[in-house]
Amino acid sequence: MRTFRSAPWINFAALVLVNLLWAAQYPAYRVAGEHMPAATLNFWTLLFAACLLLPLWWREKRRRMDKTKAWRWKTAGEFLLLGVLGIIPPSVLLSWGISHSSASNAAILSLTIPILMVTLGVVMLGEKLTLIRALSLLLGLVGTLLVSTTDLAASSFNRELLVGNLVILFAGLGSAFYNTYSKDLLARYSELEVLLYSYAIGAAACAVISAAFESNPFYRVAGYSGITWLAIGVLGVLTWGIAMVLWMWVLNRLEVGQVSTSIYLLPLFGLILSVVTLHEQISVSQILGGVLTVAGTAMLTFYEGKRAGQTA
Repeated sequence: MRTFRSAPWINFAALVLVNLLWAAQYPAYRVAGEHMPAATLNFWTLLFAACLLLPLWWREKRRRMDKTKAWRWKTAGEFLLLGVLGIIPPSVLLSWGISHSSASNAAILSLTIPILMVTLGVVMLGEKLTLIRALSLLLGLVGTLLVSTTDLAASSFNRELLVGNLVILFAGLGSAFYNTYSKDLLARYSELEVLLYSYAIGAAACAVISAAFESNPFYRVAGYSGITWLAIGVLGVLTWGIAMVLWMWVLNRLEVGQVSTSIYLLPLFGLILSVVTLHEQISVSQILGGVLTVAGTAMLTFYEGKRAGQTA
């Protein structure tokens, strides 16, 4: 019984840590994106992350040598689908969409990701949309809107920005697809396999896009400053490396609908980092929004964790 009681705390702490590490991408993408094209930036980011995961994957493969499944064409097709539809939209297309719209619009449109995750979980995985999940999503959404008051004030959805906004929305759908389809693959592959194989395909796709469409392709690395490479290192190690390994671990333990609300913590941690590093002001409404966001995540994690423990 002690294991079941402690599990919700472990899951909640893991989700909080994941979103805290993900929040590091905001300043890192801002620094690196000012000097490096989108496809090139994401190619090197995914390559850094893959290099970090490769020794862990090799160690896992040696330990599970007798249990390793043979590579088949079906396997290649599954990870090709995950890499192309799940990696490229929230990386390259998101950068393109922001350049043709605004960061504020992207922040507001990203609020659809948890809702899209729940929807895809119901459609693709047969999960149930329970009342507690709907309430936690609503709490998280309201809290995030209060946290994102600056983005709401600066957002604009006029016709001139329509294409950029649609691409940003498609990028959010790609992110939701990656999380949902990964949940399905985790029934047959390990967390490291899902990440490493999808990163390899995503990096290859970024390389093709960079070579075909960018004036300064990925293989021309001369001239980039040390700060740019440091930002890419932060993205590869923290955001796409450690955070994603931990995220896959939690996703393997919980349903997509259970972890979806936690993504609303990301704007909250982005605000906290801005306050700490940039000394920005924080309002009462933003503090209230942060409380609601944490409450929505905690309510879902602990309630459904307790119910799962009672059922077990």
